[in-house]
Amino acid sequence: MKRTWLNAVFVILIVTGIATGVWLDPNHQRSSEAWNESPVLAQPIFAAAAEPHFVGREVCRECHAENHQLHSQHGHATTFRRADDPEVVSKFVGKSFDAGEPYGTYTYHADDQGLFVRLSEKYGDQSFRLQYALGHHALTLMTLIPDPAQGTVGLEHRVSWFGTIGELDKTPGQRNDPPQTMGEMFGNKHQGFVLEKCIDCHVTTGEIVDQQIVDLVPNVNCEKCHGPASEHVKQARQMPDPPPFSVGRVDWDVESEIQLCGDCHRLPKDVSREQLREYPTSLARFQPVGMLRSECYLQSDGELKCTTCHNPHQSIEATTTTDHEQNCVKCHLPDSASHVACPVSPQTGCIDCHMPALKIEGLHTPFHDHWIRVREPQ
Repeated sequence: MKRTWLNAVFVILIVTGIATGVWLDPNHQRSSEAWNESPVLAQPIFAAAAEPHFVGREVCRECHAENHQLHSQHGHATTFRRADDPEVVSKFVGKSFDAGEPYGTYTYHADDQGLFVRLSEKYGDQSFRLQYALGHHALTLMTLIPDPAQGTVGLEHRVSWFGTIGELDKTPGQRNDPPQTMGEMFGNKHQGFVLEKCIDCHVTTGEIVDQQIVDLVPNVNCEKCHGPASEHVKQARQMPDPPPFSVGRVDWDVESEIQLCGDCHRLPKDVSREQLREYPTSLARFQPVGMLRSECYLQSDGELKCTTCHNPHQSIEATTTTDHEQNCVKCHLPDSASHVACPVSPQTGCIDCHMPALKIEGLHTPFHDHWIRVREPQ
């Protein structure tokens, strides 16, 4: 059912050893990584092509100005940036973070070659280059380096910036195994499928080739969900009443939408049976997993989906609690014999009572687990 340009769901990063420290250099002299900003238009829209191709969100704005504007305020609009982006640099430069033994204190600086981190007590003035920044509410840094066995591995830096606290802290999921190489002093290694999915869920399209990301369209833009839009744009420019594009399929249904969102936000198949049974707080990050357990979904005859409550183009911060409660009330009308209304508070307080925000250790940002239920008293 899934489109070929969408990959499997984002997986929990499993960390193993690291290969090289060649990126350490006191003079910052290291080979430059190609950053293919990929002009929004990879090829002329009307060029003959065997398959539809990406045109970029600026082209979408021609007809969808409102959604374009909404998306620009969405977290999806800033999920992947170069580490030397001025906004990213401002979060790290001049700051330090003590990661404890066996690592030490990281310090950050920038010059015309990019953003760098040092462990001065161990390596003096030698610097490690930080290449990409992933995330929106939190910024996690990653660098692609050569590896004799894997070709390319990604080093996920041990320190991230968290918007909720406005400070640096340990990157969630970092293991404390004794580092085997200099590279491991700066972050955990990710490789193969895990590394590819890590990048895939933060970009519209892009492929790791050596230590570069080619054909890159950064961030989660229109075509990440709707698919390559060249043919749709061609029809829209040639016809007064073009056929709808939606998400690029005429047979789109609830299951298709859940699979699409679950590609990055996770599905039950991506967590263990024990986790599903015990449902730890950590699963709050993976919204489709909780939603599919909810009676609201199970009793909806397959009608409840992600966009029942969320406008995919609009930032969650722009949706009020009242807006969410109205979505609940539509299906839980107190004066309808066919609806089940809340006996405690039928009009308000739905979210705080039935799907409260949960704190996850190390993330600093609370998450709603989307498992809508009558909760046990805490």
